[in-house]
Amino acid sequence: MRVLITGVAGFAGQHLVRDLAAQGGFEMHGVDHAPLSAPETSGSPGTGGIDPGPALASFQPLDVTDAAAFASWIRAREPDAVIHLAAQASGAASLTEPAQTYRINALGALHLLEAVRSIGSKAVVLIVGSADIYGSGTPGGKIREDAPIRPRNPYALSKAAQDALAEVYAGTYGLRAIRTRTFSHTGPGQSPRFALASFAEQLARIDAGEGGGTLHVGNLDTVREYGDVRDVVRAYRMLVGLGVPGEAYNVATGTGYGMRTLLDRLIAISGVRAEVQTDPKRVRAQDGDHLVGDPSKLEAATGWKSQRSIDETLEALYRDARDRVRRETGR
Repeated sequence: MRVLITGVAGFAGQHLVRDLAAQGGFEMHGVDHAPLSAPETSGSPGTGGIDPGPALASFQPLDVTDAAAFASWIRAREPDAVIHLAAQASGAASLTEPAQTYRINALGALHLLEAVRSIGSKAVVLIVGSADIYGSGTPGGKIREDAPIRPRNPYALSKAAQDALAEVYAGTYGLRAIRTRTFSHTGPGQSPRFALASFAEQLARIDAGEGGGTLHVGNLDTVREYGDVRDVVRAYRMLVGLGVPGEAYNVATGTGYGMRTLLDRLIAISGVRAEVQTDPKRVRAQDGDHLVGDPSKLEAATGWKSQRSIDETLEALYRDARDRVRRETGR
């Protein structure tokens, strides 16, 4: 199967390449706005010892907001499937860059869908979206795919537009477009722009004698579920083969945790003594209070199950951060 992957140099993209390579039978072609060897920055490759380059049949830098270049790439490759990961993935960044976030996320998806439609391709198109489009769920409950769409920030709004576009292109033009509504996930290689990866990075630096012993946090009173990125990309692979075009699927574990509990577990895993201090700059406006998904539709369609425990995921996350900091500092 010839698979095109956008955002291949990013966090999920690198793990997806590894998963597909291990499964076998996939010819992978990737694009990203940054080169594979770029250092960890916004939207650029993560760490974690993952180099997708050798597993790819081809790679080229490409901006998904360049409609003509995007269409030319897809037309030339004649894919069996396209997995669309390219995104401005930070809710916090979207608050300061709302227009750029919308261009990348909503218009990038539109350019992909239109390119596939215009060439009459029968490729499966997996549009990887976000559970942030739901806004917030009910404490103690699990959000199903038929829940109302209530985006609370520019990132969520851009992902809601992406989701709606894929639904329209499937229903109107018969594209084999499948949507995910992926809940929070983490693991080795995630940028410290994101909460748990930031906690792990700070703990690793305190362990190395940096940071003064203070761990800066945002709102710890929210409830989130956190899947393991390695389980998440396995769900993407399974949906390409078994998902129903036009449908949306939560990629979720169904188990929520208070952010304070997750931080306490990370601290215990690290063995580091740290003073936890709330930083007002890290407290996002319009955060969802409770975001836990119901994975039953995904499980019924594909047989997918989350395989890694939260502690296994947190251990891998911290180990990756510690190893990276040790390489940087020699401590």
